[in-house]
Amino acid sequence: MEKRIEIRRATENDIAPIAAIGRQTFEETFSDTNTEEDMRKYISENFTEEKIAKEISGSESIFLIALHDGTAAAYMKLNTGSAQTEKQGDALEIQRLYVAASKKGMGIGRRMIASAEEIARVRGLCRIWLGVWEHNEPALAFYKKCGFRVFSSHDFVLGTDRQTDMLMEKNI
Repeated sequence: MEKRIEIRRATENDIAPIAAIGRQTFEETFSDTNTEEDMRKYISENFTEEKIAKEISGSESIFLIALHDGTAAAYMKLNTGSAQTEKQGDALEIQRLYVAASKKGMGIGRRMIASAEEIARVRGLCRIWLGVWEHNEPALAFYKKCGFRVFSSHDFVLGTDRQTDMLMEKNI
């Protein structure tokens, strides 16, 4: 039987799985290259159910969740206006796109990007942008395959460590 992937707008009922995917994916992706203290600090500040609940209720942020056979597999946080982590005018920011490691390679990330593009079009926006850690080669390669290009960089603080994110954009 073929496994089904559904992408939909997240609701308050999705807060717990979103927080869990965020913690799990962030840990899987970055624990080998950051200190345990910095990881613990960042995760405890950014992936609590309380923090996700506050973000999901914001009027300038949209959360999408991907379900694989009814189970949460990925989520994406999109920002416009003042919710953007860096002011980019009339653009849509992909602040987070996290796919559980066990679900990578199923096309979920590409489908999430396509959903972001459609949301931008509906809102009359012609540009999507995001930040990705300069040393996250798999993510950089993925976004390049999806048509994004580097246009700048900015600082990203993980715990006490100041890192560099490459800012990437795609015109739609």
